Amino acid sequence: MSISCQYHQYLVRPIGLFALLLASAVAIAQTANDFPKTYSDIDYSQKIDSLRNLYGQKISYQNAEQMELATLLAVSHYPLLQNRKIKVIIRKVKGAPVEASFSPFNFIKPRKSKIYKIIIHENSFMERLGLNKQIAALGHEMAHFIQYEERGYFGTLFGLLRYVSSDKYRITFEKKADKVAIDHGLGPLMFDFSFYTSKEEIKIYMDEKGYGY
Repeated sequence: MSISCQYHQYLVRPIGLFALLLASAVAIAQTANDFPKTYSDIDYSQKIDSLRNLYGQKISYQNAEQMELATLLAVSHYPLLQNRKIKVIIRKVKGAPVEASFSPFNFIKPRKSKIYKIIIHENSFMERLGLNKQIAALGHEMAHFIQYEERGYFGTLFGLLRYVSSDKYRITFEKKADKVAIDHGLGPLMFDFSFYTSKEEIKIYMDEKGYGY
């Protein structure tokens, strides 16, 4: 191979890598922009059977059947989680009105057998929210599942220890979850329902990423 050919080869490689990264970024933006900006309760209630078939095969409910439509629409934003078992539970618990949790046996289970849980405090405001706010809240909790997947079991446990011991870490962790949710097309819904990230911060992030709202 001539020197000029070798030079051309090594010149093209970084350019090709940059093009690949740019294409990936564009694909993510397009995916986030593909979802509806809002969901109509009337329209999507009529599609519940189709949504169950598409997204509900691994979702179960414990005293939480009224959250089914919001859960199915939220998980539709997360292709990875559609291969995970998710339990939505409403019960009397102490703590936040809604929390993301997981089975303690997840660390010995293969990825597709992991069990994640969304626990909703009985009689909390979560049960009285409109559909879009429920989707935003559940979508935020599902973003934590993505964080758990990326960190692994022991990384998650270490993170949870920091979560309960540091307010600064907790807020940072929650804001990162909001960004995960926005990256999965939930940004427009979070304008009206986000605990940790302001509307202005959401707008700035969506503008940076090229997401529509």
